[in-house]
Amino acid sequence: MCKYCNKYFPELDFGVANTIRGKIYRRLKCRYCFSDAKKVLKEKYRKFLDGYKEKHGCHKCGIKDRRVLDFHHLRDKEFSIGYANYNHLAFNRVKKEIEKCAVVCSNCHRIIHYKQYWQHDKQFRNYKK
Repeated sequence: MCKYCNKYFPELDFGVANTIRGKIYRRLKCRYCFSDAKKVLKEKYRKFLDGYKEKHGCHKCGIKDRRVLDFHHLRDKEFSIGYANYNHLAFNRVKKEIEKCAVVCSNCHRIIHYKQYWQHDKQFRNYKK
């Protein structure tokens, strides 16, 4: 029985939470409740990331359209921000990763990576959050 919707489902409708010494521990949420929770979390991530992008805008050209803004890692990249959104990493972990990034539009981001110019670019050399 799902602890969230109180409906009965077969055991296979509950994802594996952990396996210890051959013992399988299953989630308390059925796959339907789990899916709904993930949709809510994805929406929370999207709203936060879109708001952050609109607030900061492109560091190089100043555009503030969230649809064209990317996160450019300046140092110590652990994971991409898009990976975090789709793999549901902890929100605090994502915020720490964003602190290592500059917001840039997709055109400026492509130019940065094409020339590998950002290490010598005065704008990024002095960039601090």
